[in-house]
Amino acid sequence: MSNNGTSANKAWIVCGLLLLATMINYMDRLTLNQTISRIMVDFDFQKDFYGKIEGVFGLAFAVGAITTGLIVDKVSVKFLYPLMVFFWSLAGFMTGLARDKEELLYCRAALGFFEAANWPCALVTTQRLLAPSKRTMGNSILQSGAAMGAVITPIIVELCLHSQLPGTLAHLAGWRITFLIVGLIGLLWIVLWSIVTKDISLNASDESFASENSKSSFQAMCEILSDRRFWVLQLMVLAINSTWHFLRAWLPLYLREAHGYSESEVNWFSSGYYLASDAGALTAGFLTLFLVSKGASVINSRKWVYGFFSFFTLLSIPAAFMPSGPLFLVVLIMIGFSTLALFPSYYSFSQDLTVKHQGKITGALGSLNWVGMFVMQISAGYLIQRTENNYFASFINEGFGIDEARKLAQGQAYTWGIIIAGIPPILALIALHLFWYEKNKSHQTPDTY
Repeated sequence: MSNNGTSANKAWIVCGLLLLATMINYMDRLTLNQTISRIMVDFDFQKDFYGKIEGVFGLAFAVGAITTGLIVDKVSVKFLYPLMVFFWSLAGFMTGLARDKEELLYCRAALGFFEAANWPCALVTTQRLLAPSKRTMGNSILQSGAAMGAVITPIIVELCLHSQLPGTLAHLAGWRITFLIVGLIGLLWIVLWSIVTKDISLNASDESFASENSKSSFQAMCEILSDRRFWVLQLMVLAINSTWHFLRAWLPLYLREAHGYSESEVNWFSSGYYLASDAGALTAGFLTLFLVSKGASVINSRKWVYGFFSFFTLLSIPAAFMPSGPLFLVVLIMIGFSTLALFPSYYSFSQDLTVKHQGKITGALGSLNWVGMFVMQISAGYLIQRTENNYFASFINEGFGIDEARKLAQGQAYTWGIIIAGIPPILALIALHLFWYEKNKSHQTPDTY
């Protein structure tokens, strides 16, 4: 039993709902990435504006993360979580009704703000349900939802892009109906959450608060911010997300423009890529449990698992120079597998800093992270478009035709982005090794559900 009296079976069922919430979260998010080629044509914009859309999404996510983080420690997570799922589903649905690129931008900003609630709410939930040694597995389950959503979304996109709607609904066919369908799925989750958590307490126990109740929220946050482990976590989350979200946003365009894969080929590959990523997240959880069962400490197990997978993200360097073909695609899949496997260890480390203020910690880390994603995505869009334009002008001057020059320029536009994408996690590993430490080891939550 957990400190709130929840049985082990019910705790894992709730973790399954967290997986579904994260799955829906990513479905709403990834739909844009899988349909962006068509949207760019319909709304007449280039990669720099696409980078702006991704950047504004990130900035709104940053605001949403800190806002939710401040609220979730004081408001019932049982109420707040489904409310946020409703609003992000609504924002995703409205994207399918956008009339121009400006309305598209506003919808993505709203989506970013409300989607940010998923992680503070989910991590507060797993912290209150699971013991420290079980949290990496619980976090692996919820994080694997990201990959599951990403596996399903390209399939939905592929089916919708080739579907036809009758009569007055014909104008919604193609990429628009995809957003509408995905947006409606969140309503089903709200019903399931209400049923499953009806008799489950998600309040932190008095014992969990005992060591923190003597401090005000402000004092506690000041103490946490002065703890170097917080800044190690900040570097970790920036590093992991830089790799993951660069590839999430730009991989479909990269495969189409730099390697010549068709829209259908990209959609089907994306499903395989994210399926492998899902396996990576779950593998990280099982591997951590295995190491603990063999006598390794919880902290060292997390470090070893993070370190192991961070080395494989460096495969982005050779991938940037590889020709199209099966080996190239396998390398990309290995990068996705390894990148998502880094998240569970990060989440579990973040849960060691505090019990009472978990929402604030998650919100603060997430907010600063998404400010970083805002800068990264806008910079990526600008640099990719500028690189393409420069190469295009160069190839035109060399006597190539417009179409051939454009194709050659697109092949060169993404190289540096792909090279750099896999490097940040290894830098975070160095910081984790040098600066992380265990604090108040004797006061950790008992190892029970």
